[in-house]
Amino acid sequence: MGSYQETRPDNVIYSEVSIGPAKARRRTTSNVWDQSGTMVMTYDQYRAFLRFLSIDVSDGAKAFWFPDRLGGPNLLVRFKEVPKASLDANLWQVSITLEVLP
Repeated sequence: MGSYQETRPDNVIYSEVSIGPAKARRRTTSNVWDQSGTMVMTYDQYRAFLRFLSIDVSDGAKAFWFPDRLGGPNLLVRFKEVPKASLDANLWQVSITLEVLP
């Protein structure tokens, strides 16, 4: 990806107490988080991406495996938003947001 952002989940719940600092605990041990970025593609790559989006993942309804940016095992993800694309000279700039599933 040409750019990359990661949004970790807000996974802590706080409970007020009568005296002292609030109690804090994990909300869940299995949570989703977001990855987003922009990929630069040629016309052929963009056409293949559109086929993948339409046929393989049913317009984003199905999950798929995606490489881990930190080099770990592949992550199970699905599209969180409809990808956005713009044409810059002869290259497509495709912005995607993925939801990483537990």
